[in-house]
Amino acid sequence: MSKMFSTPEACRTLDPNYMTPYLIQAQKAEFIELIKIINEIFKSKGSPINVFDISVGYARIPVILAEIEEIWKCIGKYVGIDISDACLKIAEKNIRIHNLSDRVNILKFDARDLSQLLKSKQRYDLVICTYFTAGDFVPDSYTFDEKTYLDDSEIKSAFQRVFKPAFGLVRPLGELVLGSIYIDNATTVARQREFYENCGMTVITRPDDSFAATKEGFWSQRFTEKRIIDYFDWIKPKDIEFVPLDTYDFAAMVVITKK
Repeated sequence: MSKMFSTPEACRTLDPNYMTPYLIQAQKAEFIELIKIINEIFKSKGSPINVFDISVGYARIPVILAEIEEIWKCIGKYVGIDISDACLKIAEKNIRIHNLSDRVNILKFDARDLSQLLKSKQRYDLVICTYFTAGDFVPDSYTFDEKTYLDDSEIKSAFQRVFKPAFGLVRPLGELVLGSIYIDNATTVARQREFYENCGMTVITRPDDSFAATKEGFWSQRFTEKRIIDYFDWIKPKDIEFVPLDTYDFAAMVVITKK
């Protein structure tokens, strides 16, 4: 994933000027649901909560949260990590411009190495991974060649490398939230292709693959409820909540409470 946002085409996936209406709608719905979650955890805890943001991107989430006084008072500490230098440069600038440095800390860190953070005692009330990023963790064996065969177990392993330790960073009664995930169906396949082509990329995957990849080195996984339950195989299915972000099966949110 460290190379995914190293090209202008890939950076466009974070630019509202290139987003399709489906992406914009999902992003808005994701934020509304996230506000509800932050408020609920704050009320339950009775004090400001600590948030850990996996792949913080341009720091969109903390910047918008800070604009809502009633919600920002619910946040005590906000830590965002990313591996992309391009994203980090903009994120750090946004944090400075909006005077959020007292509460927000942006770090260069590879999410695939989150297991290293489990050695410390620091835990978070809320761990998030927003805007479809949960599907961006590419298996090491994938070469971005349209003839490359990829077994689902390899995709699952790459996913668990990030989200098993991510769940470990959640304190008891805290939550892990995958803000937006693509729902795997034929319509979403077409809308993914439209988006990546709109960003100037060439999709090389087949419609029956569970992910979209481009020859420019961009990757994004699609999910079903069954696949999410399988990937989180150490968690009881009843503890995994699926929240639709629209009425047309394009995007959903996954919320897991640590019991």
